[in-house]
Amino acid sequence: MTSQVVNLQVTASVPIDCDFWSEDDGWKGLCKSLSVTVSGSSFEDAKKNMADELQVHIERILREHPKRSARRIA
Repeated sequence: MTSQVVNLQVTASVPIDCDFWSEDDGWKGLCKSLSVTVSGSSFEDAKKNMADELQVHIERILREHPKRSARRIA
């Protein structure tokens, strides 16, 4: 019996601590560990923008360092 490789994308949710605060023009967010900052018109908007930016940031890291992020299963 031969095995076949199935290649597909898997999205993994990783919790990351971020700080959010209100300012006169809306909300700001900061992820200190990854140096990501965002803003939004509401708390929900800032939180969504943070999630989007973290996704982009993590994908960029994985593309720039593919050998570090790849794991082989024996």
